[in-house]
Amino acid sequence: GNTRWMEVLFILLAFLGLIGTNAQLPAYLHLGPIGGTIQFWTEALSSPASLFLVVDILVLGAVVLVWMFGECRRLGIAAGWAWLYLVGSLLIGISFFVPLFMAHRQRRIRLHLPDQHSAPAGSDFLAVALVLALAAASTAYSLAHIPSAGQ
Repeated sequence: GNTRWMEVLFILLAFLGLIGTNAQLPAYLHLGPIGGTIQFWTEALSSPASLFLVVDILVLGAVVLVWMFGECRRLGIAAGWAWLYLVGSLLIGISFFVPLFMAHRQRRIRLHLPDQHSAPAGSDFLAVALVLALAAASTAYSLAHIPSAGQ
């Protein structure tokens, strides 16, 4: 079947991640690039819960980015794209660049390997719906709690 909808979904999720994470930047921008980065990581590592999330996200990110390089090779996606997704993930956000990679990957599969089924089906949509709802809820929460500069 046509899986173009997955490309669109991944792009929408990329922008959901970009909007949700960047809503929190005003708290750090006034400190400049170095001061803001130091303050961000000081706060990110300040409690057991936040440290848990940092480790969880960084390990997951490492796994995904290693897999991504292999997938680019397997699918014939130029290495420059993999590097763009890696650097973008580190500088801007993994929640923006990994979904962009997934959209790129899905497009490549749809156009060049249509016999490879890579779309959720049947009861998979229950899990997909749950995760999408959580992503939307976390972004809505972030947008409802935009800090002012210097907060």
